[in-house]
Amino acid sequence: MNRFSIRPMLNALLLLPLTYAIPAAAEAGSCYGYLTEMVRSSNFPFRYVGKDKVNLLIDEDDGEMVRAQLFFDTDGTATIGWIKYTPATRVLLNTSAELEEPVELSFDAKFANGYAKCLANRQVSGK
Repeated sequence: MNRFSIRPMLNALLLLPLTYAIPAAAEAGSCYGYLTEMVRSSNFPFRYVGKDKVNLLIDEDDGEMVRAQLFFDTDGTATIGWIKYTPATRVLLNTSAELEEPVELSFDAKFANGYAKCLANRQVSGK
């Protein structure tokens, strides 16, 4: 079997995980990049890695709130914690498992503004 006949199969296998979970910064045409930068600008306790290495994996987005896992790539993937963001109130919470109650995070408001504008533009354009 030559290497060209297995390439389409390998490409399909590489794309398979993307059907289940897409990192926030990687989703084309998405507003999640603003959310990623919002979290990076926050006072979330980044203990194991620099803020610039952290990405989001969106667990849930029902239009009223977004829940996401914070992770970074190592030899595998390392989870740092979880957040919940409510666009209507612009409240960002650290909902990580070791916390008994969520902790409200402060962040740079320009990313909340950008996220809100992006969502509004997507609704107008019907995306």
